[in-house]
Amino acid sequence: MAVKRKKGLERKIARERINYLLDLADRVKLEDYDLSRRYVELATRIARKYRIRLRKKKLRFCKKCLYPYRSDRVRVRVSKGVVRVTCLNCGNVRRFKVK
Repeated sequence: MAVKRKKGLERKIARERINYLLDLADRVKLEDYDLSRRYVELATRIARKYRIRLRKKKLRFCKKCLYPYRSDRVRVRVSKGVVRVTCLNCGNVRRFKVK
């Protein structure tokens, strides 16, 4: 029983750290882009280790190069109910259906 509580506590702490790192990445991305990327990298690594899904948070950075989206490093196009987000750093394209 104690093992289950410990796992729950670890995942709770991991979620808090992920949120903190992603918020830091958002704040720092205009001054130091490499530091911001490092924060996103750490957050995704923690999420993988503790099997935490980054549902709406993963829309804030590129899946391939882990660079946080910034207005001059991303292109957004909407057509036929699909939003295409293109990372201008690595060229990766993400598509989302519009409900």
